[in-house]
Amino acid sequence: MDNGEAEVLILAKEQNAELVILDEIMGRRYAKRLEFNLTDTIGILLKAKEKGLIKSLRVLLTELIEKGTWLNPKLISKAIELSDEE
Repeated sequence: MDNGEAEVLILAKEQNAELVILDEIMGRRYAKRLEFNLTDTIGILLKAKEKGLIKSLRVLLTELIEKGTWLNPKLISKAIELSDEE
């Protein structure tokens, strides 16, 4: 786990955060051990789509990938399915 994820977890603990947003596997493992409610970038985008804050999940995920963000292809497919954008 790198310093960024460690800082997120420390701050979340100090602030009694209701939700932690992490994408990295190691950070997510520690967050689960600490029993935080957890989501990731795709989860945030799905919630934004559900609330009508964004028009297309697929477009935003494509932009993230084009800009160098690695996202699990299986998660992308599942998210697009859940967003009814097939």
